[in-house]
Amino acid sequence: MGVLDASTHLLERITFTVKITSFHIDTPTTSQLCSNAGLMLLASTADRVGVADAIDTALGDLQKPTLVHTTGHTMTALALSLAIGGDDASDIDLLNPLVATGLIDKIPSDPTIHRRHKELHDSSESDDNSTALVNDAGTNAVLAGMNTARTTAWAACGTRNPATTATIMNPLVIDLDATEVTSHSDKEHARPTWKKHFGFHPLAAIIDHGQGLTGEPVSVLLRPGSAGSNTAADHITVMNQTMAALPGHTDGAPWGRRLLVRTDAAGGTKKFINHLDQQGLAYSVGLATSWLIADIASTLTEVTKQGVIGPEGTISNIDDAYVADISTKVRTLGPSATGINIEDYPPDMRFIIRVEHAARGAQLRTVDVDGRRIQMFVTNRKGHAQRLDELHRARGRCEQRIRDMKDCGLGKLPHTTFRMNQAWAHSAVLAMNLISWAQMITAATPPAGSTPRQRWWVWEPKTLRARILSIAGVVVRHARRLSIRFDGAATHRELLEHGLSRLRSTA
Repeated sequence: MGVLDASTHLLERITFTVKITSFHIDTPTTSQLCSNAGLMLLASTADRVGVADAIDTALGDLQKPTLVHTTGHTMTALALSLAIGGDDASDIDLLNPLVATGLIDKIPSDPTIHRRHKELHDSSESDDNSTALVNDAGTNAVLAGMNTARTTAWAACGTRNPATTATIMNPLVIDLDATEVTSHSDKEHARPTWKKHFGFHPLAAIIDHGQGLTGEPVSVLLRPGSAGSNTAADHITVMNQTMAALPGHTDGAPWGRRLLVRTDAAGGTKKFINHLDQQGLAYSVGLATSWLIADIASTLTEVTKQGVIGPEGTISNIDDAYVADISTKVRTLGPSATGINIEDYPPDMRFIIRVEHAARGAQLRTVDVDGRRIQMFVTNRKGHAQRLDELHRARGRCEQRIRDMKDCGLGKLPHTTFRMNQAWAHSAVLAMNLISWAQMITAATPPAGSTPRQRWWVWEPKTLRARILSIAGVVVRHARRLSIRFDGAATHRELLEHGLSRLRSTA
């Protein structure tokens, strides 16, 4: 740091030092001491939900029965290393302190991870060099195993089980969104992206558990970088994978409109919207606007307009921002005046627009009018337009969920072949799921007197690593039992201990 002397205009250097005690580096030891012992929170979660066994059971004959490190065990171990900050198969060594102290079993080697991913690759059948699969038995088995584990994890949430609390008025929300993963040109199917970069363009489905919890990834479809944002076939594929990995509602009936699918305008294709309608699901999907829609907005009366609900629950003045249901006008005016042929869409679909001043620095588009940004989404849900708009805008949380998933391995695809990188993406999904499941189970019974700063179930992976997963411990073996004494100086030690106790109480 420095201070500028006004008289001389010279920068005077000020040096801050941290006083430390002199120390000597002695012989290293693995006896009793375990770094990153806090990772046992996620390892215990994996053991509690039985995800490794669930994946192995679903794979069945797709893997050899004599394997020492099965696919389920390998994926779980890799997911733990990704959760602690690894981004390569060689980072499986991050689990060595837990192995050396006997907290977890033997872990697979780097080559073993490659072999298991290669086996998942070989279980898929594709057309020549195309990424379209004729039969993706490996992915289907992994999704089935995740379904079993997710069912167990949700059941451990008790009365907060998402498969129980979801209703038509308060549905379980699934966001579909694509992202860019840059890569070098050696990798199979790496292509120029729409951002003029090079790599891949995966499409993800993530459960939004609301503002009080993090998101829960369900499926990631790896695609070439040149894949379109609004490819209906890819959206349908991801949706089918999502339903395969999603537990059924606890009442045994189909999800129906208790499951809400939410996307931006990339999902606003006729084919995908009609697919959701045929499945009986609720949807809230962005739709591209045009100058014809802008003309409709300019003719709306004040009776039609509703104020926008802000972050704090306040409602805006309609002169500043408003929401309006224009379904009647779209149907009355017809395709020539709206550019929308309602015959191509489900009969109960509603058209809702949001009109507001553009954010500072944002450029207006040709379809915007009077200095205001016009956005539109369609839905088959009932209710006031402003409430439906509030729920639709909450899809912005999906972008943070994707960043979290990239922080857990999706941001770096280490393999050369495309299908092996798809297998890697499954492990990244599992890494985020272990975090989400641990957070959900703990949040169901939070520590007594917990403050907002102690609600670790909303922390991002980076924060979770720094505050909980990195906590060290001393492992003591006595009377054939292992005990962990976590670092008493760690600020968040009690949160870690409560999380582990909560997991054990649900067993």
